[in-house]
Amino acid sequence: MTGGAMLIRVRAAAGRLARRVGGGQGPERRFPARPRMVFLILAVHGRSGVARATLNVASALAETHDVEIISVYSGRARPFEVDPRIAVRYLVPVPFRRLSTLSPALARKAAQPSRLLGDRLYSALTDEALSRELGRLGSGDVVVSTRPALHQVTARIAPEQVVRVGWDHFNYPGRQRPRGGGTGIRRAMPGLDAFIVLTEADRHDYRMDHPDARIEVIRNAVLWPIRTERPERDSRTVVAAGRLAPVKGFDRLVDAWSMVEADFPDWRCRIYGTGPLRAGLEEQVRSKSTTLELAGYSSDMMADLGRAELFVMSSRFEGLPMTLIEALTQGTPVVSFDCPRGPGEIVDEGNGRLVPDGDVPALAAALAELMADRELRTRLGVQALKDSRKYAIDQVAARWAALADDLAGNPERVAATVAARHARGRARAAQGSAAE
Repeated sequence: MTGGAMLIRVRAAAGRLARRVGGGQGPERRFPARPRMVFLILAVHGRSGVARATLNVASALAETHDVEIISVYSGRARPFEVDPRIAVRYLVPVPFRRLSTLSPALARKAAQPSRLLGDRLYSALTDEALSRELGRLGSGDVVVSTRPALHQVTARIAPEQVVRVGWDHFNYPGRQRPRGGGTGIRRAMPGLDAFIVLTEADRHDYRMDHPDARIEVIRNAVLWPIRTERPERDSRTVVAAGRLAPVKGFDRLVDAWSMVEADFPDWRCRIYGTGPLRAGLEEQVRSKSTTLELAGYSSDMMADLGRAELFVMSSRFEGLPMTLIEALTQGTPVVSFDCPRGPGEIVDEGNGRLVPDGDVPALAAALAELMADRELRTRLGVQALKDSRKYAIDQVAARWAALADDLAGNPERVAATVAARHARGRARAAQGSAAE
């Protein structure tokens, strides 16, 4: 037996003993028939695309796997339904902004900085909870972290026999910006067994940085049923959706809409979403438009997209935008800036219009072209519906299941995954020594 194999067996035995003594998992369990999927997320009840994408995949995998979600924070709102087959564990029983409502003992811990992560969202309280929850996992478990700080903590403290997968929901260029999370990903990568990105361009860039890492593309999926036929519509409404934050570029959309509304007085533009820029956008709308509305949170986005004539995306950065994909599932043509990095892989001349990033007059011209031509909108919408089928949840879930089986489908695959992680660590250590 090699030294590495002996080390794996000794540590596995130690982990089994620790679980029996500590009671974290009770008696030693049998290796599961399918890997257990554990998603680690900041706030499962947030209104972000990360929460929605995670719940979509988790719900689909619950058909064939045991699935659990570990949410660092709880939340009062419930914008997305959680499948009842999914176990949800909350590490902190309140939202981040309501830490002051915790008991005095917990509030004191929440006020102490994290020793694991240099991020204000984490504290001594989350350190303790993350260590406890990750520590109870074992062989046959696949933990999927969903943001750079959580990639780091998983790579650092998850038990050795737990397979670690990082799932990034943003794009590579954005991660390289100040405070974009790129440093956290670089620190975590040696301890991750796979890293999932949303586009081929992102895979190329990460492979250049981490040639020994396993980088895979698995696209976001929609849980909604994809229409078989595109319904007729005559709403004369253009829809946009997203958090009212700088990255979504709704200020650019207001400018573009102000260029076309005089020629289309019976059309309306509705921006769905909430966020910190609402007051500033309201002021901009009052000064520039009479037919654009900040519509707030949508309780039925599928219906709103299904009634819309067009969907418009004005973002400065994206990952693989969920709302854009969801628009396709309703047969709604898309007009979008070619921002880094997702729209260019989704939108083409067959299902909408893609214009140079930041070219507001070009965005206005593309909107005007489609608003003026009902037959063109219908043709593009039919193709949008066809294109959306590649994002069907069953296809995306099958990719996740295949990845989990490959990494953790049986004890031998787990051992191989752990051995490969050790080999990467030794190679990086050797490179570091040589550089010195």
